[in-house]
Amino acid sequence: MLAEKLKCARAQKHLTLSAVSRQIAATYHVRISTSMLSRYENGYSISINHLFALASFFDLSLDSLVKEFAQTGQRYKTR
Repeated sequence: MLAEKLKCARAQKHLTLSAVSRQIAATYHVRISTSMLSRYENGYSISINHLFALASFFDLSLDSLVKEFAQTGQRYKTR
């Protein structure tokens, strides 16, 4: 699941949500609040711009992040 992969990638880098937010803003000029990052890690819907930035930041392929959804039809929570 995408949420679990994001959590795992952040944990492997030993980063807080705040650190990820700051580093993505500095590197990719994309602002993602810590609360939004937390929501993404809990399965809420993600914007395509944020998905690209997170995949690049954590060096994850987009294919690996979304493959499960294409196969299972699983939907994200929207609230």
